[in-house]
Amino acid sequence: MKRIIIFLVVGLVMFGAGFGGGLLLGRTMAPKDDNNGIGQGKVIQNPGPIVSIGEFTSNLAGAGRHVISFGLSLELVEKDGASAMIQSPGWLTRIRNEIFMLIKDRVYDDLTSAEGTLQFAGDIKRSLNRMLPDVGGEAPIVNVLFESIVLQ
Repeated sequence: MKRIIIFLVVGLVMFGAGFGGGLLLGRTMAPKDDNNGIGQGKVIQNPGPIVSIGEFTSNLAGAGRHVISFGLSLELVEKDGASAMIQSPGWLTRIRNEIFMLIKDRVYDDLTSAEGTLQFAGDIKRSLNRMLPDVGGEAPIVNVLFESIVLQ
């Protein structure tokens, strides 16, 4: 009976020491927050104008008969004329053509993971920003947003 009580007491002391040590370590390693998270931290920018480019459906490169279908929108820099330029028929046609050319180089396995899809979005952004003129000294496209994406 004495052994059981000793084991219980030692176990409770060990549990308390581990719990207290973890709590102390967590508080010392946590970032300092003077205002309880209000008004501090990273600055979040409001999204710029978002222009829908439309739906895309295309065959993918590589072995097998794989198809991708996705809806795409572009977040633009908040400058006058950026959304008007992107929505003009000439630029919109060139943008859609550039995206179709980028799709044709992709294989199914590249797009099945979130990482591959993000890389594809980054490639679209870089390619379009190279093609489009700067708006007020800045690249016109801030972000590429997928509205929907289906791989078959």
